[in-house]
Amino acid sequence: MKAYVIFSSKEPVLVVTRQPIRNEAVQDQLGRIGILKFIAREVPVPQLRRRYGRQFDVIEEAIRKGNDLRVLDFSGHRIFQNLPFSDFGPAYRREHSLAETEPTRETPRASSRPYPGTVPPAVFG
Repeated sequence: MKAYVIFSSKEPVLVVTRQPIRNEAVQDQLGRIGILKFIAREVPVPQLRRRYGRQFDVIEEAIRKGNDLRVLDFSGHRIFQNLPFSDFGPAYRREHSLAETEPTRETPRASSRPYPGTVPPAVFG
């Protein structure tokens, strides 16, 4: 069993897997939850067992029953609070090719929303 802190365009997540992060099945599962491009740092499982207690036990049981990947924590604040950087292993980077993704449409900005750095007049009036 392996555990990783995953840094992507979203908030960091802490995942537990059966296989190493380099495994394509693990990367496919990350892709299914929207994590395509990321940097992963391995963290020691015994530390997680101590710091997360029962929550870790539940995830570990799910992994033993056949799940390949489970999210242990999705709060970046809590992850950084529970794990010192000295626990982080070497970085693994995955660069997702833009050719592999479908183009996305940006939603138009609402006309009533002020641009960043502007203050609506109602605040001062």
